[in-house]
Amino acid sequence: MRLTAKARGAVAAMADIATQEAATFPVTVQAIAARQRLSAPFLEQILRKLRRAGLVESRRGVNGGYRLARRAAEIPVSEVVRAVEEEIRSTACQPGAVLGCTGTSARCLTHHLWSGLDRHIESYLADISLADIADKTYEAERAVDHG
Repeated sequence: MRLTAKARGAVAAMADIATQEAATFPVTVQAIAARQRLSAPFLEQILRKLRRAGLVESRRGVNGGYRLARRAAEIPVSEVVRAVEEEIRSTACQPGAVLGCTGTSARCLTHHLWSGLDRHIESYLADISLADIADKTYEAERAVDHG
């Protein structure tokens, strides 16, 4: 299982804005792209989706750019991934589909294993805020043990 470049880029851009926001407003696409090694057109596409989802605000013009729409501590990574319409899914089955990955209404033998993994990943990403990333206070072990 792998996150797409769009999801990784969205998280990187949002964390970048969170780290820069105290120093300057707004943060320009060019500055984010340079720091995160993303192409500006690709980043603009991502930022449009993040703006539509209400995660960033934008300002046009010479002093234009982006800033977070809420405090970094209030934005979990899972929300950023969902905002760019990326689904974290380990199963081949489409959610809500009549046919499963076997081509019938039956699910494969390992379906529950992979769907359980998806729930853990979602929970893991929901436990990490942009502030955790920006402040470099996040410890990977913290989100691993959900009980």
